[in-house]
Amino acid sequence: MILRRVIAHVRHQQWTAITIDFAIVVLGVFIGLQVQAFAVERDRQKSQRAYLTRLHGEIEQLLETRARYDNTRTKFSADLLGAVKLLNEAAETTPLSSGECDAIAGSAHTTVPPAELPTVAELLSAGRLDQLSSATVRTAIVTYMQEAARARDLIGVISDSGRDLGKAYPLLVTHHVGPSRIHSEETWLNPECRTDAMRADPAFMNELSENAYMYNVYTTRAVLPVSRQLAALHAVVDAEMGITHP
Repeated sequence: MILRRVIAHVRHQQWTAITIDFAIVVLGVFIGLQVQAFAVERDRQKSQRAYLTRLHGEIEQLLETRARYDNTRTKFSADLLGAVKLLNEAAETTPLSSGECDAIAGSAHTTVPPAELPTVAELLSAGRLDQLSSATVRTAIVTYMQEAARARDLIGVISDSGRDLGKAYPLLVTHHVGPSRIHSEETWLNPECRTDAMRADPAFMNELSENAYMYNVYTTRAVLPVSRQLAALHAVVDAEMGITHP
């Protein structure tokens, strides 16, 4: 209809009418584009809110899971360093505690704590991280993923360097597999440590010291930094969503 009017106005050289028709067409296109852009932005905001809600729930669940790893690894490392200190004191006659003996038996066992966030994996694999408009959130996500990848690589190196002392020194560390002394519903090695013999064996002491050092590196440079970065991401997502925690 507009096109017929324009042709008619051109034929009769009605330039004012032509200008008005042109303005109407331009205005119509502009309004249409604005409406379309508004709809796209509304859908993006709706999608972003859904992603952030899912991500927030995953972060909280992962923080709870990693808290157990943080606590047990920190205690295990402290027990291991305590055992080394006790054994290095030649005049010391105090026996190793059950926790210190457990730490010696498990000093070569380092695992990768869970660090996956399914929503982040989905966004990255689909190349849709830009669905999140906040540059602060995107930066926090990338920083967390980089920290998790670095920790995973470091744990791989540490795991390859550990020496199973129970296998290497069966006369010094004897395993008695059965219900755990701490949690009877769990199965554990329940090791027996011969303190005097350990102290008298330089090769054992060297390997124990190396395991203790590497386990401390595992805890302080791999496990705990990822949890701290996850907590930082949690704070950023909270701020973006306007969430406060007691």
